[in-house]
Amino acid sequence: MAKRKLRIVRDHPLLGICEYCNVQFSSGLMPIEAAKDDIQERFNVHKCKLTDSSQNALRIVREATENK
Repeated sequence: MAKRKLRIVRDHPLLGICEYCNVQFSSGLMPIEAAKDDIQERFNVHKCKLTDSSQNALRIVREATENK
């Protein structure tokens, strides 16, 4: 299994994603350090579940056409 990594992609409300399986973690806690700790804790506990490429392609198309 490739190494997982948490990446913070938005600051308010705080949003992070697992770069391996693209699971999103968000927190509206204040101060920002409490939110980062909350997201990091949930990231550490989660188990990556990858979908096959056809499911990923379907998800991408659905998200791209959602607001049209």
